[in-house]
Amino acid sequence: MVKASPLWQIAALCTLAGSGWILTQAWPSQLGYPFAGCIHFICVGCVAASIAWRKPRPGLKLARVISLGVAGVCLFVLPAASLHFAAGAVPETSGLVLFCAIPAMTILGVVCFVDDSGRSRGFLLPSVVALGGACLLFPLQMPSSLRQSILFGLVAACCFIVAFAGIWMHRFLAGIGTAEAVALVGFSGAIVLGLYGVQVGWPVLGGRLIFAELLRGVIFDLPLVWLALWLMREVDPVRLSARFLLVPLISLLEGYAAMRIRPDVKTSLEMTAVLVGSLILLIKDEPEEIPGLRLR
Repeated sequence: MVKASPLWQIAALCTLAGSGWILTQAWPSQLGYPFAGCIHFICVGCVAASIAWRKPRPGLKLARVISLGVAGVCLFVLPAASLHFAAGAVPETSGLVLFCAIPAMTILGVVCFVDDSGRSRGFLLPSVVALGGACLLFPLQMPSSLRQSILFGLVAACCFIVAFAGIWMHRFLAGIGTAEAVALVGFSGAIVLGLYGVQVGWPVLGGRLIFAELLRGVIFDLPLVWLALWLMREVDPVRLSARFLLVPLISLLEGYAAMRIRPDVKTSLEMTAVLVGSLILLIKDEPEEIPGLRLR
């Protein structure tokens, strides 16, 4: 049997990520994209580096460091970047549906490009059921112009990249401490967003503004990135991909609770389909333990 997935940690990650909108509403940032994100990643990288410095490990090869940095940017920077560039052309609900397709993309990627002897095929049906529920819950609006089609394709391509980056990251994190991985991902994200900020022009930053963003990075981004990378190392990417279904579902449920609105029967059934498909991805057993994911 497969070693049990750390369900409580996955639930904590999904709840933290799904509740991010509450922090945004209660404590709105005064900096736009990409400036706030760059400061958050600097904070994440510095805190993680200070922890890793106390417990040094054998040096990593440059190729592995670059691979971790690139995969980290794909997982933590690319999604927000694609939605930022597609804002106004791709409806928010369409973007949610595309990201809800990442579990199915991850399964297909593992089946096609990873040597797992087809064991992940059994997860495809629940991922499709959950995706169908998400398509009904968050209506998918197809593009109606060339610009919308291009940006829609950009977000879809981003989802494919995120799915494959999750598979790669699971391999790259083997034998690497969480603090080192968080530091690498944090500094990589900060470099990419910082360079983009230089291109668009950094605003004048005051000490109080920087402190507020650093505090936000410590409170929200640091535990989110730390927990996500630890889970990416400990849990196979197929199971962990269920977070892309659970996070928007948690946000939706919190929105209903905040507005004190009871969902109707149709919406409840759609949410149930997403929840059941996600839970099957998390708890479904496989016939044998997979010793490791190896690219073909």
